[in-house]
Amino acid sequence: MGSEFRVVIASIAAFMTLGGAFATIHGLLYDKTHVMHGGVITVLFGILFVVVMLTPWPRDSEAEAQTKTKS
Repeated sequence: MGSEFRVVIASIAAFMTLGGAFATIHGLLYDKTHVMHGGVITVLFGILFVVVMLTPWPRDSEAEAQTKTKS
């Protein structure tokens, strides 16, 4: 799994988090608890995916070292 792919997934997760925040606020304003709970869960999963996808992994440094030696 390349680092570019992880950045794309993290970007999608960031927009998912924004959508979850909108759903949470909408649920709070219009007293729709099921929408609010879904929004909170979406925000939590979105943040989780952003953190996991943007955390450097040991394989990243190995791949960078291999590309430097090939150049």
